[in-house]
Amino acid sequence: MVVALSFTIQTHDYHRNTTIHSTGYVTGNLLNTRNGIFDYFDLKNQNNKLSEENALLRMQLLDIADTLLGKESTFVFSDSIPYRIFPARVIKNDFYKSDNYITIDIGTDQGISSDMGVISPNGIVGVIDKSSTHFSRVISILNSQVSLNAQIKGTSTIGSLKWSGNDPYMMSLEDVPRLAKVSKGDTIITGKQSTVFPAHILIGSIKDARLIENGSRYKIDVELFNDMTDLDYVNVIKNRDRAALQVIDTLGNNE
Repeated sequence: MVVALSFTIQTHDYHRNTTIHSTGYVTGNLLNTRNGIFDYFDLKNQNNKLSEENALLRMQLLDIADTLLGKESTFVFSDSIPYRIFPARVIKNDFYKSDNYITIDIGTDQGISSDMGVISPNGIVGVIDKSSTHFSRVISILNSQVSLNAQIKGTSTIGSLKWSGNDPYMMSLEDVPRLAKVSKGDTIITGKQSTVFPAHILIGSIKDARLIENGSRYKIDVELFNDMTDLDYVNVIKNRDRAALQVIDTLGNNE
């Protein structure tokens, strides 16, 4: 039967063309399935490449001349904006406690140390607390012990950004003076006084504002741009001038 079928296919054009077409269809499907499987197992590598590309783009936006992940032995900073960015992946994220922490997959071997800022494409995430060789713990902005310098965009008004410990999508901007121009929908960004984050990193928008302390100050509800319950890839920021700025800030206290 096999021999007869072979002769039939070889001697009749219709049967031969039909067989070739069917074989090509099956082979094509098998190759497509194989490529799909390979692509699936290559997703981690592709994600790492994308995170490095995103970090490079962010450095270009900040006008930073530096390389990624410590691939060169020396740090080369821009004279005007002294920041370096390290891409990282979140491997643990708490957001339901009063004092939350995040774990990322880079550490001292990649040049990470305490007090470095952590951001995502949508806004700030937290500050490095401690590091081992390959991992770091981040104090989340959803931590009642954290107070960050923040500013109302388009103004010189600054305040202290804090979390009440309740809603992971909301924070409070406090210590804003009564005479400040505050409007619902205004954007909140990192302030120029911060030694951890570059200025003008997005934080959120004003949802509500009310006067407290006998009308002397505002307490502002800020709806975060960042979804702190859904973090994947982040960037760690190193400020070359942070130590020098801290020295300047403490000079008055030593007199």
